Amino acid sequence: MMSRIIKTLTSLSIRELILIWLAIHLLLITQPNAPVFDESYYTKAARDLLQGVASNIEHPFLGKAWGALGMLIFGDNAFGWRIMTIVFGALLLYSFYNLACRYLSERMALLAAAYLGFDHMFFAHSSLFLLEVPALFFAVIAFTYYLKRRIVLSAAFMGLSILSKETSIFLLFTLILLHLANVKRPSKPDVLKALKFTLLLLATVAIPMQIYITAYRPAASERLVQVVSPVVVVAPDGSVLSTTTATTWSVQKEYITNVFEHWRYIVTYASSLTVKNSNIGPENYPWNWFIPTQQREMIYYRSEVVKNITYYTDGVYAGSRVEKVYPINWRGVTNLPLWYSIWIVVPFSAYLAAKRRLNEGLALTILWIIGTYLPLLGMSLAFNRIEYPFYFINTLPALALGLPLTVSLLNIGKVLKDCVLAVFLGWTAASFLIYFPLNIWALS
Repeated sequence: MMSRIIKTLTSLSIRELILIWLAIHLLLITQPNAPVFDESYYTKAARDLLQGVASNIEHPFLGKAWGALGMLIFGDNAFGWRIMTIVFGALLLYSFYNLACRYLSERMALLAAAYLGFDHMFFAHSSLFLLEVPALFFAVIAFTYYLKRRIVLSAAFMGLSILSKETSIFLLFTLILLHLANVKRPSKPDVLKALKFTLLLLATVAIPMQIYITAYRPAASERLVQVVSPVVVVAPDGSVLSTTTATTWSVQKEYITNVFEHWRYIVTYASSLTVKNSNIGPENYPWNWFIPTQQREMIYYRSEVVKNITYYTDGVYAGSRVEKVYPINWRGVTNLPLWYSIWIVVPFSAYLAAKRRLNEGLALTILWIIGTYLPLLGMSLAFNRIEYPFYFINTLPALALGLPLTVSLLNIGKVLKDCVLAVFLGWTAASFLIYFPLNIWALS
């Protein structure tokens, strides 16, 4: 039975899976036709980009530029804001599938793409004008080119990833860990390649940022300055009748002039997002993301309808109640099936490593988790840094790859392997339906 479930899914091609995924996104693209969650910041920033005004400079400019491009082509509306993110999501799924095919059969790689594509957090962030998915797409391409030893393209795409969102620094850290794991005793050519990668990466990030700084003149701070000016009243004969002062206020801005100042601003802003400065819940601590009792929802957007439901028994009034329903309900949900798979992927990967069965794919999976999750854990513990659950999106491809890869390498029967993978697939589908943002029954 379990084998038939997986076989049914994997009888699709990756293109058919992505078309289904796209169709669902297009169903939701204007639900609602108003900013959702951080879209309120990014839509304004995109408009400012089109008007030559610097704003939202706590993030690099490129992530907002994709939304601005959608607005330019399709108009300043929900479709225009979100279409580029959806396109990047589809491209990411296709790129991730191709990366997974390096280590898995086409059947299992398709299963990995389904795990990722229908994870609710990933689906929500690939539906809305948010920054994570374009950045992750470029990083996956960078990983792919690195594994093909295409250093120039790998550096360029990693630079585009960082330009799309600064948290891609952790994905760069993952790539560095992978490189260190591959190079045991660096030779002179290895050092030159690493230097070449570094210079190209820095150029890809720094040159566009400096062009943006020169063109838009972003301000790191602004303050009101009191200006006191003398006012002299003079008589017709030239004598001074009175001397007073007039007070005016002017806005004084401190402009960012180079890339180093801009990155200092980005880091300073991120460092200020601490537990002491905010009233947060347990979902903002990374160690709680995989504990069932700590599961939480972040409400991104919720439209509410109050329904008065009346009951009748044999045509006679029997009572009524008031019920709130939510026709549109965008949520960021922690602890979904793919997240819980970390309890399988990490322990069994350690077991396989101890048995010296750690291949390149499994090594990539573990280093990806280390590079993107452990820094969040460390910063939360050491600096009381708020870590929003959606930061874990950068780790989700590692788990989507690691789950079928780990299970396929275990020394257990095929039926049991298919059973485990099918359970996670069914769980993913159920969670996706439970948290689906459009409730067509709410208005019935």
